[in-house]
Amino acid sequence: MDDSKHLESIPPVTIDDVTGNASLSTKEHVALWLHRFCWEGRFGTRTAKSLKLVEVSILPKIDEPKRQEARIILETTVKEDMLNLAGNVHGACITYLVDICSTLPIMALSHAQGGEGLPGVSQHIDIIFHAPASLGDKLKLITTTITVGGRTASSRIDLWDATHHRLIASGTQIKMEASQSKL
Repeated sequence: MDDSKHLESIPPVTIDDVTGNASLSTKEHVALWLHRFCWEGRFGTRTAKSLKLVEVSILPKIDEPKRQEARIILETTVKEDMLNLAGNVHGACITYLVDICSTLPIMALSHAQGGEGLPGVSQHIDIIFHAPASLGDKLKLITTTITVGGRTASSRIDLWDATHHRLIASGTQIKMEASQSKL
């Protein structure tokens, strides 16, 4: 399926249960892009489909209240296909979650400030693994922007095991504007 057919096949996104102070338009933008990450037959589709968008907020930065940051909260439950041989969430699954989820607040803040709110491309991802999570555990992913500029943006994310009340991983991501293909 080509890109245009896939985008046409995306059903309308409902955000009735999404909390936060972001505009309806920004919430819909984030939800639509989260849904786009669920492209059938591509890497991580089932993991992306398991994510529930809980909150989209645009807030004053704690350290610099005249600046804004976006905060996105998502939830998922650990499924069989997320596990490694030891029965814990695989590091590659956590890396995938860090990649797509920490992209969302960058898109939200850009959109809320009148930009296009595009995902860009990953330039650098850094992850610290703190504790394991097992089958059936409920995960809460809290991700916020650090900076969003014209060419680069960065965000941070904490992945919490809400079942056992412990941090399982934390990470940062630097994204850059995607350049056009020269082919």
